[in-house]
Amino acid sequence: MAAAGQRLDRALGRDPGEPVTIDLDATQITVYGRGKDGAARCRTGQLSYAPHIAFWAERGRPLTAELVGGNQERLSGRECARIASRAIGLLPAGHGPVTMRLDSAYYAVELLERLRRERSRFTVSVPRSQAMWTALERIPDSAWIDALEMPGAQVAETTYRPGGWRHEPLRLIVRRVPFAAEQITRLKGSRRLATIHPEQLQMALDGQLASVYGYSFILTDIPHQHTAWVEHFHRHRAQIEERLKDTKLGQALRHLPSGDINANRVWLTAAMLAMNLTAWCCDLSPAASASGHAPTNTPLRRHAHTLRRLLFNVPARIIRTGRRIILRLPDGYPHADTFQATLDAVYALPRP
Repeated sequence: MAAAGQRLDRALGRDPGEPVTIDLDATQITVYGRGKDGAARCRTGQLSYAPHIAFWAERGRPLTAELVGGNQERLSGRECARIASRAIGLLPAGHGPVTMRLDSAYYAVELLERLRRERSRFTVSVPRSQAMWTALERIPDSAWIDALEMPGAQVAETTYRPGGWRHEPLRLIVRRVPFAAEQITRLKGSRRLATIHPEQLQMALDGQLASVYGYSFILTDIPHQHTAWVEHFHRHRAQIEERLKDTKLGQALRHLPSGDINANRVWLTAAMLAMNLTAWCCDLSPAASASGHAPTNTPLRRHAHTLRRLLFNVPARIIRTGRRIILRLPDGYPHADTFQATLDAVYALPRP
């Protein structure tokens, strides 16, 4: 799949030296019945598998994946490092600088050490702990500046050296978002409340404070870039949630039907191939890609179920006449122009 994508990029004249962003995340696939090899109960109690998938963010393509039991949303540092190295190894020769964006489930010094050896930068969300609250106290009030494209939020930074990290102290970027006391009451049970310091949260609930801040912590080795830019860059790792949702709703990753975990790994690979096919289709033809708004440096692309309606599940007849092959679409087909533009783009590709 990686080789096919690289060949398409060359045919489209893309610069292989462009910067690369890799997002790594996991999702839960609930399964049913007995005898599901490798499946396990996740934190919410369902029997499930947990695919960990690395996506090339700028291309919208999955690079590699690992399928484990649903109780392994958090992998060991060694396992995370193996997935990261495999993803980086599938990039084209001469690729540009790599940055890996990670959520707090992948916060492990062993992974960060591997990324340093791979000459890859990283941004990683850090779990809230006493060490983070202590680091927060070092930030003066005058250091806070407005975040990009997030009204009301502010960012600041300090430094932090994780235990076992043998290199320079890393940049610790902190984002804070205000919560009014009445808003906290409405959010009871929400995961957003976990961003608030426990003592501050209790004081707000007791009516002693009218407002408090929720905090998020990002550790990075990206040098020189402005604090607000780094936070904004890391925040857009959320696009991987859309990719994972698309694999479930558009490429049937919501099912892992076999009792054999290796057969389910084949199913996962097939879902990744389908995801790549839809991404390549949108790369080939702007007419097939999404026309709405998207964050900077993210691919414009439609969801797979939309592409099925536009391009893939189209009833048509193949006619052979006069040494020609004619594809006859249904009369009045409303997306004929999109279909034709995509087909023309395919035929315009140079022969391998």
